[in-house]
Amino acid sequence: MTPVPHDQTRGDSTPFFRDAKPAPLSRNEVASLCMKAARGAGMSWGMAEEAGFAAAWLAAHGIDGPAHLAAHLEQAQGRAWAELCPRVTPGDWRAAGGGTLCPIVLGATLCDHAALAQGPLAGCSITLGMVDHPILLLPFLAEIARLNKVLVTVTSAQVTACIDASDTWMQTATEMLSGQAADLTLTAREGALKNPPAQTARHTKTSADTIAALNAFAMRTTVPASEQSRAGAGSTLGDND
Repeated sequence: MTPVPHDQTRGDSTPFFRDAKPAPLSRNEVASLCMKAARGAGMSWGMAEEAGFAAAWLAAHGIDGPAHLAAHLEQAQGRAWAELCPRVTPGDWRAAGGGTLCPIVLGATLCDHAALAQGPLAGCSITLGMVDHPILLLPFLAEIARLNKVLVTVTSAQVTACIDASDTWMQTATEMLSGQAADLTLTAREGALKNPPAQTARHTKTSADTIAALNAFAMRTTVPASEQSRAGAGSTLGDND
């Protein structure tokens, strides 16, 4: 594993890798890199922070969140983020244009509405329609279940996963939501969530290809050097006392 020299335009310490070996990233490194990648892909800083949270949460629970986020950002290229946002109406949160929803924007919006009448309260049912890379929605659903003390059931193509008090909900939900897109419906009922155990390892192994893809998005947040910026670099003050 051979890192290239540090790029001074970058604001974190995540290295670039030339070979194909996986890189050990801490949860904070995952969140930082994924946040910058999401911002580079065109998300607002607020939504980019949510993307970093989702990827890091998944990584902490043994799921390759960075790879899922990179795939989603690649797939969403060329589409206006407004097209990927839900239209919030009672019982129906599908995209305004009938397309697929961004799981990050959808998850953040669900959390924002968690205590409101249109949101995922106990006894509600919400039709979401198609959601891109729905595994990225899972951290938000778990957070809603934890904070609102509700058990959230996700249904897709007559397959159901319940984020609940069972020991296997994490595995079942992961298997159901790991595809590229899914047509989802949410229901909620009162109950206490059993939090899945996080990984005991301090670092998550992320492939070199995933890091390269995320870094490519992240680099879009930097401004290329110009003759004007180089000419103005450095202090205008002398160093003599």
